Amino acid sequence: MANTYPAATLADIIMSSEMLALQNKHLPFDKFCTDFSNEAVAVSPNGTGARSTIQVDLVGSGSTVQTNPTNYESGDASVTAVSVAMNEYSSAFHITAAERNSGRKLEKLLGVNMHGVLDKLDSVASALFTTANFGAAVLDKDPTTVTAADIKTLIAASGKYNQRNLITDAVFWAQFAATSDKNSLGVMDGAYGLDSMNYATDWSNAGTNVNGIIADSTALACATRLPLNDDAVREVIDIALIELPNGMTAQIAQWVSTASRATWNSIDIVAGFQVGDATAGGIIEDGTV
Repeated sequence: MANTYPAATLADIIMSSEMLALQNKHLPFDKFCTDFSNEAVAVSPNGTGARSTIQVDLVGSGSTVQTNPTNYESGDASVTAVSVAMNEYSSAFHITAAERNSGRKLEKLLGVNMHGVLDKLDSVASALFTTANFGAAVLDKDPTTVTAADIKTLIAASGKYNQRNLITDAVFWAQFAATSDKNSLGVMDGAYGLDSMNYATDWSNAGTNVNGIIADSTALACATRLPLNDDAVREVIDIALIELPNGMTAQIAQWVSTASRATWNSIDIVAGFQVGDATAGGIIEDGTV
């Protein structure tokens, strides 16, 4: 499919300041338990195109503490494995010879497709933000009416958390970003007793009416890898690494079509997300009845 550039401008030299439409604000994956690596993983042999599953240890509890012990070799810690299924996500785009000769730049195409990959990762991860996974909502309220009193409710519900990272939609976040109190800490890290206050703009794949979560880092296990490319692929395709937000690394591959002379690119990443400690996250809902 061709890019939908306006035909009238195709022959003109296009300014390097070519505009990029507004994009989503993405989930702050670095607030969760992350295993981001440049290691390459091969396609699994099951024929589905999926990648290997990564096991992440979740330490549940230590051994029973004894009083006046007579046996120092009793008990042990409880460790379970969180299975993170890995899949490759790829966004391909191209620029034709005519577009390239007219001065069309790849930078904006790269930017919008990078956001597309992040949108996909957001949708996969946010699908885990449900009451089925994390229990009944700890706050269910119209985001236009939330106040500092509601933050107290969230803090009370997260008493055991080592970190309190609040992630909501933009409407909820805005109630604290702009206040009439000149001494307000706003949404800076540490405000209201929270470690961080963040917002994301796409909650469409989360649970019904879910528009936020307060979470310890252990609530979600996040892992990324790179696709494994064999020698034959590397001989004909230029491959480089690019940094995505929040510490993730993806590969960008580039090749030229021998049929059309169009320059093709793809942004590729192998990623997976899974609920870690289900008691370390509290769902927020938007008050919809």
